[in-house]
Amino acid sequence: MQTDTPLHLLSTFQTFFPGQMPTHTVQAPGYETWAAALVTNDSRFTLACAELGGRVVVTWQSARRGETLNRRPLPPWAQLPTAVLVRLCAEGMDVPGMDLALMGEKPVSPRFEYGLGAAVAALLHSIHGRAYTPDDIFAIVEAAKRTK
Repeated sequence: MQTDTPLHLLSTFQTFFPGQMPTHTVQAPGYETWAAALVTNDSRFTLACAELGGRVVVTWQSARRGETLNRRPLPPWAQLPTAVLVRLCAEGMDVPGMDLALMGEKPVSPRFEYGLGAAVAALLHSIHGRAYTPDDIFAIVEAAKRTK
């Protein structure tokens, strides 16, 4: 497992969030997927993934409905990461808002999308200073997958 933040992740973050720098970066345990985030105070969660076609903006409420802020259906790549976000926020790991870049180094596949969900779970644990194991992350993603 790579421990250094990939340059492509930082580049992706800069592309989608010009002039900003992430304050948190994490690799999903057991996956070659990463997340970089900047916590904001605007109640919006902006998820960006260059490999899967852009970005989406959600609030906690719109994510619960499976929609973007503009009431459009979430693209498939964003469904599991937002379901994880909703689940963990409901369990008290909420944040006021976040700019979030996601990336992976494996070809786009269901495993890739699962890894994006795992990266979001690991990221929220990291932001809140909570320890986690790969099994913890797996359980969270599986539970979110059943509810999306």
